[in-house]
Amino acid sequence: MSIFRRFSNVVQQKANAAADRLEDPGQALDLSYEKLLEEQQRMRRALVDATTGQKRLENQAADLDARVARLNGQAQAAVQQSRDDLATQALTQASVLQAQRDALTPQLATIQSQVAKLQTALQKYQARLTAFQSQRDTLKAQYVANQAVSQAGESLAGIGEHINDTSLMITRAQDKIAGMQAHADAVDSLLDSGVLDQPGLGGSALDAQLQVTAMENDVQAKLAALKAQAKLPAPAAAAAPALGEAGIVIRIHGEGQFRLDASLRDPLDTYDHTLVAAVRAGDDAAYHAALAELFTFVRDKGIRVPADDILSSDIVLPSDDMTLAEVTDLLAREAWLELNSTS
Repeated sequence: MSIFRRFSNVVQQKANAAADRLEDPGQALDLSYEKLLEEQQRMRRALVDATTGQKRLENQAADLDARVARLNGQAQAAVQQSRDDLATQALTQASVLQAQRDALTPQLATIQSQVAKLQTALQKYQARLTAFQSQRDTLKAQYVANQAVSQAGESLAGIGEHINDTSLMITRAQDKIAGMQAHADAVDSLLDSGVLDQPGLGGSALDAQLQVTAMENDVQAKLAALKAQAKLPAPAAAAAPALGEAGIVIRIHGEGQFRLDASLRDPLDTYDHTLVAAVRAGDDAAYHAALAELFTFVRDKGIRVPADDILSSDIVLPSDDMTLAEVTDLLAREAWLELNSTS
């Protein structure tokens, strides 16, 4: 089978399927009945036309009969008057008209037969039309009843279009209510447990980092106190003299402390100026780039301080995940605190 024939078959199948979905049996019956009525009208017009032709032939035949009879009468009168010439002329015309009359006889018989057939066909057609009309009314009533029963069954079964939409809306509403109830239960549970009352929960990342720093310092202080009670030597004391007493202790938040030589104060100040300029300019990319360079400088030039050493930090650097907005907010808070403390 060629590709064109296959495409034609597919198109015809789709068209038939669409026609089946759109076809209404009630409307189809009404359309068929209308076409039958139109056909009945055509048969009636044909019967009228044929009957008209029959009447015209009958009238023509009657006229010829009358004229032939009149000419025969005139010929008889002429003979009585010894006018043979007039009688001959009248009989000649009568013969011509009689020939015409005889020619009409078979035509008249034919059209009379056709009219009779049309009358019989019309009567039979009208009988079939009456039967179809009755059958149409019955079929339409059955279709309407079955359609109503089908729709009622779909509604009762919950598969109707509107019922289905309503069921979906109810299901979505139930799911949303269940989610809101679960959220409310979770919040109530957290409130009862006191978790939501803890400081820092829901605060900024900067607050959380400051709390971690304070906690680390507190732990280190307690650890030093325990060592002092146990009279244990502090292991960090041996590493500290390597850089001298004037070394710079830098804490990288979340990573630990580093000790740098005091001679590195100038490059540290340069990094500090760069960071401050980036903060004032609001340049997030420049700020993080300078902070990354400073982290590398501190790790390369410094010596990591053991975790069990308790040292105060000369410089505290924020973590690399702190945003520029949080740094700006922190600097603003420190300036406000210094202003209030001096006043």
